[in-house]
Amino acid sequence: MQLQLDNNNVIIGYANFGEIKNGVEFDENKVPDDFYKKFKSSFYLLKDSEIVENPDYVSPKPPVIGPSTIEQQVAALSYQQMVDNQTINTLQQQNAQMAYQIMTGGNA
Repeated sequence: MQLQLDNNNVIIGYANFGEIKNGVEFDENKVPDDFYKKFKSSFYLLKDSEIVENPDYVSPKPPVIGPSTIEQQVAALSYQQMVDNQTINTLQQQNAQMAYQIMTGGNA
């Protein structure tokens, strides 16, 4: 088995078969029972030739997924189109009222 370590001997990857570039050989019989089940990058470290849980491990926060720039731009354009349509409707109503007033002699 080979372990991929960072500069602080934190295990960031492993391979049971094949080789890892700059990998460190490790006796697979000395792997903790729950290593494969619990493995996450940086969860374990190699200390005194033993694999131990990393006391400084912090679970990574999932990325915040939000609307893309294009989606934001489309939403802004849609909103502007809605506002424009409302303005057009208001102006059309005003035009209709003025036309009615002109046709009826202004007493409406």
